[in-house]
Amino acid sequence: MVIKSLELSFFRNYRTFFTNFSPGINFIHGRNGQGKTNLIESLYVVTHLKSFRTSHINELNTYTKDVSSIRATLSKQKVSHEIDIELKKNRKKVYLDQKIVSYTSDYIKDFFSILFSPDQLIFFKEYPLERRNFFDRVLVLIDRNYFNLIKDFNKIKRQKGVLLRQGRIKEVPVWNQLLAESIPGIVEARNLLVAEINSALTDVFAELTGRDDELKLYYKGHLEGKTDIDEISINRFLEEKLDYEQKKGFPCYGPHKDQFWMTLDEKKDKQTFSQGEHRITFLALQFTLNAIIASQLGFYPIILLDDIFSELDKGVFERTIDYIYQKNNQVFVTSTAIPPEFEEKGDVYMIEDGAIVN
Repeated sequence: MVIKSLELSFFRNYRTFFTNFSPGINFIHGRNGQGKTNLIESLYVVTHLKSFRTSHINELNTYTKDVSSIRATLSKQKVSHEIDIELKKNRKKVYLDQKIVSYTSDYIKDFFSILFSPDQLIFFKEYPLERRNFFDRVLVLIDRNYFNLIKDFNKIKRQKGVLLRQGRIKEVPVWNQLLAESIPGIVEARNLLVAEINSALTDVFAELTGRDDELKLYYKGHLEGKTDIDEISINRFLEEKLDYEQKKGFPCYGPHKDQFWMTLDEKKDKQTFSQGEHRITFLALQFTLNAIIASQLGFYPIILLDDIFSELDKGVFERTIDYIYQKNNQVFVTSTAIPPEFEEKGDVYMIEDGAIVN
């Protein structure tokens, strides 16, 4: 997958902007506050239809104009696509090849980028919900049935929550049955993804760091150890917990409480990882997913590496650049400065006040 060109209008600090990009590595540098992360954010919106920094669309337009826009020409598996995203207040309109996209799911099943940024790293490290969302986004891409599974589960869970809050307990069993039908598929898909990640994760970590530590991803379903993960057992368990959930006023059991974590030689991430280990293990996870997507779907995602020099030590950064240089991804790397020894490996763009100046 390659973004050939990008045009911005009234997006963040970009009043107007247009450029073509290299299909290989694109180094983007400039002083702080000039728009490097804003540019990465626009590329992320092109591939995910949302920002990684805010959930409020109106924050993407810092000018007085009503509408901001992102236009891109994107190539995937030798097919070129024209993308036009209009952002107005808290609404967005998305056009793919001049046709309006009615459902976000139809779009995000086909396009993807891998992001490494300080903001995303903090979210992934601190919040279980962000970890679940992170892996769910990958599953939506590689498992065509998963989007409907997780969408139905969330819809059913919300309705059950309404009934619990309103005290309409006699109506809950029907929704428990629907939950019991949807949960096994979600758990199975998450388990399969974790197993595939673990088949390569330690090797990727070694390539990036030169270390021989075993890096492993763990997944524990919230219902694990409480009940067997089949429709009948789950339904029975949820019925047994109905009084408890009535007192709480919300659904207390299910995949919305699942946990993911990583270990280095059996040391758990949140308790023992240094800041540097959090960064490089997350990057190893991202690159492992990159290989899985390329293998299963036949295309390489776009890689977005924001402020990577400040996040990784010099040795790891050098190994990372060498690693991605050997891949077929289009890559965007931002930093305040690009070391001269890396400039020959890609195209270099200098950003100043929302514009390319070289």
